[in-house]
Amino acid sequence: MKMRYIFLSAALFTGGNAYAACNENLLTVKEWSVNVKADEAEVAVTLASSLKKPARMIDASVVFSDALGQRIGQISADFNEKLAIGATYTTEGSYAGTKLDRAAKLNRQDVNVAACLRGVVYEDGTKEEFK
Repeated sequence: MKMRYIFLSAALFTGGNAYAACNENLLTVKEWSVNVKADEAEVAVTLASSLKKPARMIDASVVFSDALGQRIGQISADFNEKLAIGATYTTEGSYAGTKLDRAAKLNRQDVNVAACLRGVVYEDGTKEEFK
């Protein structure tokens, strides 16, 4: 199981620019935490939706960076359940082999956490992609 997170983490960190093709306004980070346990970073992020319609599928990430703009890490924030207008949801997981533990070591005000929405499928079947 631990190897799965290492490979997942490697895939997340080797991707292109997280902001290259996304909407940063339709999902808002409300709360976040990073706790280090042994060699893993336990991450939890609560996101609020500003979507105009209820959704049933979201393709998104949460990106952590420091006050100087250096990227700390990125986690998946995909959601595959009904999400009402204005609702919140929490994405969480444990990640090994990443730099996410740095977010726990820095002063909280020196960590920027942003949501990157790449696509959404609405309850009515329409879809919107941000490219």
